[in-house]
Amino acid sequence: MIDSVIEMIYACDNCGFLFSRSTEPDQCPDCGKSAVRSANEVEREEFTARMNGQAGSEPSEPYPDAVETAIEEICCFKFKLPATALQIDSRMIMEIVVEHWINPNDQDTVMANVWARPVGGTISGFLIPLHMQAIPNEPTLERAERIVAELNESGLFMEQLHKFIIMMINSGH
Repeated sequence: MIDSVIEMIYACDNCGFLFSRSTEPDQCPDCGKSAVRSANEVEREEFTARMNGQAGSEPSEPYPDAVETAIEEICCFKFKLPATALQIDSRMIMEIVVEHWINPNDQDTVMANVWARPVGGTISGFLIPLHMQAIPNEPTLERAERIVAELNESGLFMEQLHKFIIMMINSGH
């Protein structure tokens, strides 16, 4: 048997914020006051309309904070690469970060942004964008492995990473 979570709609008498929770809240997630009560019928209809995108010309309420949002997909990975892998005589180790996703305008394309920074450093540099053929229902780990293979073959990636490492060395980082 699957348990269902029943969400109740609440209103804050202090700031007017409307929100839903599965348990009765002690305070408003927007203003922090304890002036929270169950929403009346009009407020429940307004909340439902906003959640369904039918709120007319009023801007929709933002989520109160990031903690209460739903993470839909995690599409970022990182790996380390020593400067010596690019024939640079340095003890520097680079952390390569890749953000990747399916292009929402072209479901046949994977897009990625590739960044680098020295391990423990505070300065990151954008290296290259990447576009690849998407594979339907490809697991995220397999997509990441294909991206790494693509980077390994990319002369532009190696060139940009080399320039970034030299710039970091010359700037004393």
